[in-house]
Amino acid sequence: MRSTFRRAMEFRSVMIGRWSGEGSGWYPTIADFDYHETVEVADLGRPFLTYRQMTKASDGSPLHTEVGYLRFVGERQAELVVAQPTGISEVLTGWIEDRAGGYRLALDSTQVGHTPTSKPVAATRRIFLLEGDVLDVEFWMEAVGQPMQQHLRSRLRRNP
Repeated sequence: MRSTFRRAMEFRSVMIGRWSGEGSGWYPTIADFDYHETVEVADLGRPFLTYRQMTKASDGSPLHTEVGYLRFVGERQAELVVAQPTGISEVLTGWIEDRAGGYRLALDSTQVGHTPTSKPVAATRRIFLLEGDVLDVEFWMEAVGQPMQQHLRSRLRRNP
């Protein structure tokens, strides 16, 4: 049986690439919306991966972008640091789990930083479900006086 650490390193290697697809968003304080998402995960030869995410509206106009770093620590633990141009930064920690045919990485924020003009976000959660060439992404948040709840969901496919 493969060690958990080896499984984490396998997860790391299969995350590398460019992923794109469609998503939906909702929250009690805004109108529901659909979007196109692209996620790029790259290995720069260091013990971490770079992470870049971009979304566009159905008319092609930009919606959101963020950048960060994904590190694998310990036997199956991961850390993600993300910065957004909206003035919010996140530090998240979580665990990689084996799933039939793939992996699940669930990360919860340990810190959320804000600029003086950003919206108040108290906590976040990110879930990545990877099965073959399909990456499902969920984003949850506790923000603007609302309890923790899912805000975004997308299904991405690996680009050749």
